[in-house]
Amino acid sequence: MGRVTCMNNIMKHLFFLLLFTLFACSNKVNTEISSGELTLAMLHIAPILIKNEDDITHNAKLIEHGMRQAKKQGAQWVLTPELALTGYKFKHTIGTDWIKPGTDRWTKYLQEVANELNIVLFLSHLEQNPYTKKSYNTLFVINREGEIINRHQKINTIPGSESWSTKGTETSVVKVDNINVGLLICADAWPPTHANALKKKGAELIISSANWAPGLYGPGNTWQKRSNETQLPLFVNNRTGIEFDFDLSKSQSVVTMPHLQKNKRAFEHTSLEDTLIVLTVDLPVNKIKKITKTRL
Repeated sequence: MGRVTCMNNIMKHLFFLLLFTLFACSNKVNTEISSGELTLAMLHIAPILIKNEDDITHNAKLIEHGMRQAKKQGAQWVLTPELALTGYKFKHTIGTDWIKPGTDRWTKYLQEVANELNIVLFLSHLEQNPYTKKSYNTLFVINREGEIINRHQKINTIPGSESWSTKGTETSVVKVDNINVGLLICADAWPPTHANALKKKGAELIISSANWAPGLYGPGNTWQKRSNETQLPLFVNNRTGIEFDFDLSKSQSVVTMPHLQKNKRAFEHTSLEDTLIVLTVDLPVNKIKKITKTRL
């Protein structure tokens, strides 16, 4: 009888464990895109231009705060600006000796946050190849389990400012929630080549991080052109703030749609303050249904 009772208890525990597992998995699935509506968040922020590793931790906490607020507002994906953990001109303040091979601890920390929140994170940061020791300006795609499922290494690196970064060699498309997402970083959108390559690889929309100020060398109507040429929606997470003589306070985070007139944008935002932008998009018709802005 004792053995039978023990077996019955084990079976009960296994049954409840199975129910818990199914419940947890169903929660994961329910956050994925099923109706053609995508809710994504842009972190239009001014990262600290780092002088030490504590500053990187500060920027990671700012991104985490944005992720948590985005989750509360129903966002499924969170986007970040280019070099969101370091600032753009970090080479002038901290150099590059601190960059270590492989995935660094700040990226790993945000992977854990993505897993905890059950949210997809497009993290624009840097990395060093552990074999070649070459460094790259990279856009990481981190899934809801906190795994890096793909990355794009910036191709159109800027001489001088990005001399630390090795040019990427090809464009990247990644499947996220059954959507083929093309990846770009800032000036990668300048020539039509890379966006067209993403289209040929099956991209259904394009996401770009950016550190792109307006003015003589600004983006102009670049994003609208790429959207019209590829017939794909393009989501650009830009930033704010000032780094030395590099004034990004009027930079715009932008959404472009292929059905709009040549120089029209579906959405644009500029602000001096760190701002969370949450957009709900009806993908089948390429239309923004809802916009919410929150100061971070």
